[in-house]
Amino acid sequence: MKRQWMLLLSGLFILFLTACGQGASSNEVPGAADQIEMEEINDADEIETEQEIDEAVEEPDTKVEEVTSEETEPVVEVEPTTMTIELIYSDDNVMDMYKVTRVIEVTDHLYQSALEAWIAGPTEEGLTSLVAPNVEVESVEIIDGVAHVSFSETLLDTQVGSGTEYMLLQQIAMTLKQFGYDQTQVLISGEIHPELFGHIDTSKPIIAENLEDYDTY
Repeated sequence: MKRQWMLLLSGLFILFLTACGQGASSNEVPGAADQIEMEEINDADEIETEQEIDEAVEEPDTKVEEVTSEETEPVVEVEPTTMTIELIYSDDNVMDMYKVTRVIEVTDHLYQSALEAWIAGPTEEGLTSLVAPNVEVESVEIIDGVAHVSFSETLLDTQVGSGTEYMLLQQIAMTLKQFGYDQTQVLISGEIHPELFGHIDTSKPIIAENLEDYDTY
């Protein structure tokens, strides 16, 4: 009887050990799977991190290209705002004429500005102006290659003889010649006067002499 009980207890003990071994094995399998899954997640994170680093490194190149494109834009050239011209004046004895240089502003009325500078008179000692400072330049038009200059009626108040009248008309004509116009028609308030001062025919344009023929004062 005791022998039978011993055999029964031994069998139960073996069954118990077998059951415990299976339980331990079943618990170990999920742990291995979890470890594999975590390794895959870590690998994926490392790949994403490397991609982000690569993109971050590439971004500065794009910015550099944008800055370079802005720096290579064409530079707009600034047009000059002043111009050096030559004016003709008579000496105090009204015997000869001389050239002087002046700097004027470049505007839409460049020819008119040049004539106004001439009317303002010389600043050099020994030279004189043949017209009064109250003479006005009303307009300058280019018609068929001829400069048409209209003065105010105060120009007619100028007291000149035949020789002085020739100087005055040449000073006007040579002022316009340096802009490429060899002939100048002098007008008073937009109208032609056959004889401005009674000595020279001014019904037709005045042909300008060469500025090179005169000395610089």
